[in-house]
Amino acid sequence: MEGFGDVVQWLLEENAPHVRHNTLRHILRRPQGDAELVESRERMMEFPPVSKILAKQNPDGGFLQESFVKRRGIDSARVGYSPKHRATTWQAVFLAQAGLPGDDPRIRALGEYILENSFCEELGAFGWRVELKTGSRLERSPCFIGNMVHALCAIGFGGDPRVRRSFEFLAKHQRFDDGGYKPQKEWPHFGRQDRCWGGHTCYWGVTKLLRAMTVVPESYWTGEAQEAKRKGVEFVLLHRLMWSSRNPSRPMITGRNDLRTLKAPLTYQDDAIEIATTLLRLGVDDPAIDDTIEYVLSKRNERGRWHLEATPSNMYTTWGVQGDESKWVTFRAMRMLALAGRLDDP
Repeated sequence: MEGFGDVVQWLLEENAPHVRHNTLRHILRRPQGDAELVESRERMMEFPPVSKILAKQNPDGGFLQESFVKRRGIDSARVGYSPKHRATTWQAVFLAQAGLPGDDPRIRALGEYILENSFCEELGAFGWRVELKTGSRLERSPCFIGNMVHALCAIGFGGDPRVRRSFEFLAKHQRFDDGGYKPQKEWPHFGRQDRCWGGHTCYWGVTKLLRAMTVVPESYWTGEAQEAKRKGVEFVLLHRLMWSSRNPSRPMITGRNDLRTLKAPLTYQDDAIEIATTLLRLGVDDPAIDDTIEYVLSKRNERGRWHLEATPSNMYTTWGVQGDESKWVTFRAMRMLALAGRLDDP
C-alpha cells in the first residue's frame, strides 16, 4: 500500500476544497491564520457539496420549499426536519460536518432560523408537537436533539441558551439501558411505545449526545453532564463500539444502518469511523477503540484509500459516488488515525 503521506497529498488536491480545508485543519493542524487554510475555507464555499447546498437556501436562512408546505403544513415545514434530507435542519447537520465557518452570513442566518423555528419552548429542547390518531405529543428524539446541539455549537451558537437547554435536556433524560428496562410513562418517556427511550436505549441517541459533547462550551459541563458522559461512554464500550453486548461475533446493527458501513455524509446514523473519532475526542482510551481502528484500516484499498459504502438519498447534492474511492471518507479515517496517534504507523 502507498504510505499515509501519499494519501494526504491526494486529499490536498484542489478539486475538493472541503476535503483540502479539513485536511489542512485536522490532519496537518495548520493554525487559523495560515494562508492556505484561509484560502481553502473560502474556496470550499464555492464548490460542491457546500455550494450546491447553499444555492438552495432562502433569504431568511431556511430551506423551506412550497412543496414542503403543501405536504406538511407551514408549521411542520418550518420546523425543518421533514422531508429527509432536504429540510432545513439537515442542511445544518451536513454543513457542520464540512466545517463551515460560523462567521459567514449565510451560516449565521441558518443557525438563527433553526433557533427560531426548531426549538420547542414547551419541550425545553429542539423538537415539535405532532398530532397522532391517539392524540398529540411532543416529539423529542434524542438523535435529533443531539444533532442540533452538535451542529449549532460547531457553527458558533453554543452561547445561545436554547442550545444549552437542549443539551441539558439530553444530559438529564437520556437513558442507557441495554435491554430489560420496563419503560415507564414519566416525562419525557411514554411507555412501551417509546422507540427512542424504551427498554433498549437507541444507540443513535447515545452516540449523538457524545458527539455533541465534543463541541459544547466548557460552561456546559455540569456534574449531570459529566455523569451522562460517563454512562454514555460505558454504554458504547459495552458494545465495543459496534457489536452486540451479548454475542461478541454479531454486529449490533445490520442492514442499511450497519455501523461497519462507511457513510458520507452522516445523518442520524453513525459509522465505525465516527464513533471511534468521538471517543478519541473525549479522551477515551480503550482496546475496543483500537479494535475498531484496525477494522477501519482493513477496509483500505491497495492505494491506502477508503470507499464510500453508503450515502443518504434525497439530498441537494452528493458527497461522492457509492462504491468509489472517497476523499471525504478517507479524510475522516485519516482524522481518526491522527487523533489516535497512528499516522506514523506503516
